[in-house]
Amino acid sequence: MSDSRLRILHNAIFEVQTWKPGRSPFALENDFYQLMLSGIPLDDYEELWAELRIALAENEFIQQDRELREFVSRPEFAREGFWWFDPEEWK
Repeated sequence: MSDSRLRILHNAIFEVQTWKPGRSPFALENDFYQLMLSGIPLDDYEELWAELRIALAENEFIQQDRELREFVSRPEFAREGFWWFDPEEWK
């Protein structure tokens, strides 16, 4: 995987782990879109994808923020294979 793709995945993990109320949701939203656009295969760096899944499941603030919850609940994207847009897949 290229350095830029790896950086995108690391950034997304960090943003999810540290997001809390009062912070702008735009960085997190951007990271979600970057993951889509980068085309990082899900079988590359499986441990990092697992870390992202765990971080999403553990960050209660993301699930409690109504606007952010609406953003991350995008079934049309989830159906295309972008599981991070389906909160049920975070578990």
